[in-house]
Amino acid sequence: MELILQLLIEGLLLGGFYSFMALGFALSWGVMGIINLSYGTFIVIGAYLAYTLHRLSGVDPILSIPFSFLAGVVFGYLVQTVFIRRIMTFESFMVLILTFGLDIALSHGLNLIFKADIRSIDVPYAESSFFVGPVIITAVKLLVFVISLVLTGLVWFFVNRTWTGMAIRAVALDKEGATLVGVSPSYVYTVTMALSTGIAFSSGNLYGVLQGFTPFDGGLLTVKAFLVSILGGLGRVESALIGGIFLGLSETFVGFYVGEDWKVFFALILMIAILLVKPRGLMGGKFYGEA
Repeated sequence: MELILQLLIEGLLLGGFYSFMALGFALSWGVMGIINLSYGTFIVIGAYLAYTLHRLSGVDPILSIPFSFLAGVVFGYLVQTVFIRRIMTFESFMVLILTFGLDIALSHGLNLIFKADIRSIDVPYAESSFFVGPVIITAVKLLVFVISLVLTGLVWFFVNRTWTGMAIRAVALDKEGATLVGVSPSYVYTVTMALSTGIAFSSGNLYGVLQGFTPFDGGLLTVKAFLVSILGGLGRVESALIGGIFLGLSETFVGFYVGEDWKVFFALILMIAILLVKPRGLMGGKFYGEA
């Protein structure tokens, strides 16, 4: 029983991170209708930003999250205006090709700068842990979990309680209707991509604290973001939270009882099983913002 409880806690803590990590992917997919295949490498870029700041100035990666977010917003704005905006009128397959090519270019660019060695961000509290009854909780995992929930809450507030957030939901639900009442889809798409990339860069800070990373981690991270989005659905911010918890629990139990190499396979099986029952995911609507 103590072992099951330990695995449950580990799965919940990991799931909290997955929820925030995948939120930007689900946002751009649900609002803009694009599947960003370079999203995972955006996360890796954030990890390298945090790593570089930590090495050069000793800034804790948790404290540099605002910097990573702003850098991601600027980067996402440039990606949207320079690349994606030009081909959004074509078939969605063209966006897949574009983001796939961007992923390859960015990952190899990181490899040229940082090489393929595994990097890690050594923080003083990395090895700290404490007992809560029979359960051992690692301080860094708990910190990442709490920060992930706080940041997810801020995104929820932005999407649901601000004018820009409501404009995003309006365009996602009915682009033509939103245009008639004065909302610019082009503006909304730019804000959405900027916010999505800011979330990815910020989650890179948390990813770098949790484990070592290389320039080529982006592919697996994109798959995990895709899984979270499918499991939870695209309709609400809370959907990513549910999907992330499901993936975190699945990986933890499968990794312990079956083996680390089987985690993604079982997550895919779980995704298929849920989609057979609820094609839009556990909490998803057809479009972002739909209840």
